[in-house]
Amino acid sequence: MKGAYLRTCCAPRSLRFFLRCVLVFSSRGGTRRPAPKKRGFSGSPLHAWLASLAVKYAPRAPRKKPRPRVARDGSQTRPVASALLVFIAVGVIEQGCTRASGSDDAGKIHIVFKHRPLVGNASVFRERLADFRRAHPEVELTTEVLPNVADITHQYYFTALAARSRDIDVFVADIIWIHEFSRAGFLRDLSSEFPPADIKRDFIEGAADAVIADGRTFAVPLYIDVGLLYYRTDLVPQPPRTYDELEAFAKTAKYKDPSLSGYVWQARQYEGLICNGFESIWGHGGVTTQGDRVTLDTPEARAGLDFLRGLIVHGTSPASVTSAMEEESRRVFEQGRAVFMRNWPYAWTEMQKEESPVRGKVGVAPLPTITGDPGFSALGGGELVINAAAPESHLAASIDLVRTLTSLDANIAFAIANGQPPPRKAAYEDERLKTQAPFIASLEPVVVRARPRPVTAYYNMISDVMESEFSAIVTGIRTTPVAFGRAQMAIDRITQ
Repeated sequence: MKGAYLRTCCAPRSLRFFLRCVLVFSSRGGTRRPAPKKRGFSGSPLHAWLASLAVKYAPRAPRKKPRPRVARDGSQTRPVASALLVFIAVGVIEQGCTRASGSDDAGKIHIVFKHRPLVGNASVFRERLADFRRAHPEVELTTEVLPNVADITHQYYFTALAARSRDIDVFVADIIWIHEFSRAGFLRDLSSEFPPADIKRDFIEGAADAVIADGRTFAVPLYIDVGLLYYRTDLVPQPPRTYDELEAFAKTAKYKDPSLSGYVWQARQYEGLICNGFESIWGHGGVTTQGDRVTLDTPEARAGLDFLRGLIVHGTSPASVTSAMEEESRRVFEQGRAVFMRNWPYAWTEMQKEESPVRGKVGVAPLPTITGDPGFSALGGGELVINAAAPESHLAASIDLVRTLTSLDANIAFAIANGQPPPRKAAYEDERLKTQAPFIASLEPVVVRARPRPVTAYYNMISDVMESEFSAIVTGIRTTPVAFGRAQMAIDRITQ
């Protein structure tokens, strides 16, 4: 394993790859080296080295002014230029040791809670935070919103936590980061407050497995996501159960209206492509893990990605899907320009608004498979975690904040307001969810069948490999045997 990290460090292909590798030199076997007592990280030789490499490997700013990109919550974001990456790599590290234990002002405990932009009705989330503030007058709670880009947010957290930053108490981590961050020693062990047995009893299996590492709880599920098939009820007779039916229904609808796209999905080179790829691999009868080994170079996996490439080649999907993320797909479908769409549950809420052109014309079904059995969705979601380096005096309040935001009542309130499936099992039996958000309540079978991406501390390194090779396949740059051969060799080097 150590050799794999060292090989990666010798030829960093991105700043993100490099920053992950830095941890190996500051920790052994998952145990972090104590922070220097007499001086902070800022000004040290390692800091200077990181700063120079951050500048060297940061991407150049685009020559033309970029067009705004709409995030899932409707806010506008812009591509991150090199200045922001340098800030992430250097500025966060400089403030990593700025808050000393006991430095809270006016006798109050200052808790910092960081998260990405909220989806849907943010007022409900703010109400829960207000409840916490009223219950804890001794606490000054500050919330900070980070960019709505998973890779950038991961870099931000990784860099800050590796520098033992004390300026973050509680934050929302992606479901795929928990094992990586826990192995690195970044996360507080919450087993005494949230025993693993209770987590497994109360939460959906996939969500529970994601937050438990080595028999210990390192996070509490906040919400979950699952991939769904959206279809136009006015254009197709029924939801397709097989891939053949999907292509046939799309072809018929396109014959009647050539302006339509048959099937839109997320094929841009990012994490969403991996979710789409895994769902197709599982739909073709494949498995992506065998024991502790991530397995991609199999006949079923090749069939799954060949199918996705074939959708573009045969015209079922437009070539533009190779640059599409969730919002690009949703806009095409919601504007009435596509027959089918793969997306997350949040899209349903958007299409129920009065101004939506397809309101009342959309159905949702499990993803199709080659056999006609209900497909397996890639499991996504957000988890609440506590920074292991945060001041000990903040722990009790931080734990109460986690409890407030992950309670059964909070699960149901967020699901109703934001259209995100709750991770607690009991929520799906609650009358409030059934009556006020029947669509979310109906997703329980899909949620239960959802599969996690490989649960490993090295997932984000593996993800880099898969993003590149999956993209090479769907864009026709490489054949599946060549791409998966390359991917399997690289993944084995990382994990062995």
